[in-house]
Parts: sequence; structure tokens; C-alpha cells
Amino acid sequence: MTSAKEIIALAEQFASQANLSGNGNSEADAALAQSASALGLVTTKDMLGSGSDSLYISELSRNLAEFLTDDRKGILRREGGIMSLVDLWAVFNRARGGVELVSPTDFEKAAQMWDKLKLPVRLRRFKSGLLVVQGRDRTDEKTISSLLGWLQELHTAPPPGDIGWDWEKYGRGVTAQEAAEWFGWSVGVATEELEMAEEKGALCREQGLDGIRFWENWIVQLPTVEVITVDT
Repeated sequence: MTSAKEIIALAEQFASQANLSGNGNSEADAALAQSASALGLVTTKDMLGSGSDSLYISELSRNLAEFLTDDRKGILRREGGIMSLVDLWAVFNRARGGVELVSPTDFEKAAQMWDKLKLPVRLRRFKSGLLVVQGRDRTDEKTISSLLGWLQELHTAPPPGDIGWDWEKYGRGVTAQEAAEWFGWSVGVATEELEMAEEKGALCREQGLDGIRFWENWIVQLPTVEVITVDT
């Protein structure tokens, strides 16, 4: 997960850069954007001119999708398939190597165009308002299945310390920190995914002295779901 210092440094660097480009011809701008893409370059406002904001946003949207789905970089894979938009903004700007930084406003506009452009990634807003980026094929059902698969694996090993329940039958509760470490998510994303699974009835929470733990929901009988086992 990107640190606050890195995000602040990027924001300050962005604020210090001046956009000195002039107006351009729309057809020439489109050709330039296509050429830059073909050469593997990232389109910037300086390339297209200040009068081509809509084209710049659409090209930036495509650049972002390519950046996220590039198997060589493995950006989403390293983050467990999902990451916050703020973290992606910081990672993407760092990767530009000093080329004109993307403002947070333009970045969010570009991410919002993924659906319109039918790109393989999508922007998702959790109930708390947290914006995250994930693959288009990722669904709540798949996430719940992965969470339940992990929790069922915990039935095979006794929890540490004194145990006052049948752990082989009921397993144990997990924290957001543990989920983050297991799946490669940030703690913020892990909290949101666990709460999503709780809201849908797959998990229930236990509020204890050591914080909140999430358990398989033994109170409500859920329909049978296919459980995904995650190899680590």
C-alpha cells in the first residue's frame, strides 16, 4: 500500500509543474495519441494540447487499463486483484518517471470511463465511499467464495491460546489485518470486503477486547456456494 508521504510528495510535484501547452488540431491530436499508444508511450496533455481534454481523458483511461492488466508489471496481481484508486494514482504517477503527472481529478475521470470504453477493469465504490479498482470479472460472489474457502481451511489447525469452542467444527474468527495479509489486500480493502460478505449474510462479526473478528455465519443457513481454495 502506498504511504501518505509518497502521495503527498507526488501531489506536491504535480502542483509544481506548469502546463504550457497550446491549442491543437483534434485530428492531429487523435493521430498523435494513437501513435503514442502504438509506441508504448503514455499520452500526456502536453502531447495533445490544452483544447483536447476529452481525448486526453479517454486515452488516459486506456493507458491506465493497459498499465493494470500488463502481466509483466502484475500491478493488480500483487494487490490481490483489487486496490484503492488512491494507491493506483500514486503507483501510476511514480511509474511515469518524471513525465507530466496526472492530477487526481483527471485520474478519477479516466477511471470512470472504463465502463463506457468497455475496458477489462472497473471502478467500484464501497458503501463507505472508498473507491477501488478491480478486474471486470471480479464479483462479490467470487470474493465471498474465496473468503469462505480460507475460513474453512482454518478448521484444520487449532487456534493459538486457550480454546473454548469446537474449532474443528466452527473454525475461528479472523481480523481485517489477517485477511489483508492472506489475500495481499490493503487493510482498508480487507475491511470493506469482510463487511460486504457480512452484509450478504456469509459472515458474522464478533466484537471482542482485541477488536472485530469475522466468522463463518453459522446463524443463517446460506445457499450452497462453490468454495475457491487459494494457494499461497
